[in-house]
Amino acid sequence: MKQGIITCSFIFLSLVLSGCQESANHQEHQVASEEEVKAPKVEIIASKHVNKNEEVPIAAKVYYGDDLVDDAEVTFEIKLGDVSEKIEAKLIETGTYGINYQFKEDGTFKITAHTNVESYHTMPSLDIQVGEGSTATITEKNDEKESENEHEHHEQTEAGHHHSSVTITVDELSDFKVNEEEQLSTTIQEGEQPFPDATVRFEIWKDGEEQHKYIDAEEASTKGTYTSSYQFEETGIYKIVVHVEKGEVHDHIETSVEVQ
Repeated sequence: MKQGIITCSFIFLSLVLSGCQESANHQEHQVASEEEVKAPKVEIIASKHVNKNEEVPIAAKVYYGDDLVDDAEVTFEIKLGDVSEKIEAKLIETGTYGINYQFKEDGTFKITAHTNVESYHTMPSLDIQVGEGSTATITEKNDEKESENEHEHHEQTEAGHHHSSVTITVDELSDFKVNEEEQLSTTIQEGEQPFPDATVRFEIWKDGEEQHKYIDAEEASTKGTYTSSYQFEETGIYKIVVHVEKGEVHDHIETSVEVQ
């Protein structure tokens, strides 16, 4: 009788421990799933057309997931042709970093918001026309279409993390050299059809390091093909994740490349 009680107690204890382990594993998986959907997002807020010698505000609103971030590092790069200038932005209100800038030449300036959030680096950009063109003020992210895509992404995050059956193909990554502009290209299809007008970003980090960089891709003249360029600063193995977002589609694929 005593031996039977001991045996039953042992079985009961084993079941309890097994249940606790499964619960812990479930919680870890749930936390990992929640962390997976978090990524930095940056909205650039500026006038699309300005006059020469006019001082104008340029701002960036920074999110990590759906939360505004007050401890990010934001530097605006202002570029015309081959000439560029970098200016560190200051926090001007919750999650918003800004500068005032005077454009002294006519032309199309490229504004890039180099942003460090947590261990991530992202660098969205937009164009500002100085001189010719309308002087109407437009608040935008990268452009009107990207603003719509960001809105869709907020909605899908609230509803849950949606995956899709799109096929993401990354062009062969080989013979990459350090300190040279390398071309990154991906082709995305849904079934046998191209998948156009998506928001595509390359997430890049060196194997073993924590800082990740996000590079926006642009759709090429061939529908469903998206390209960008990147300069690797060190030799070694790099991980590259292609993120694809459009409507309820939020998918990704990971690959790696050796830089020599």
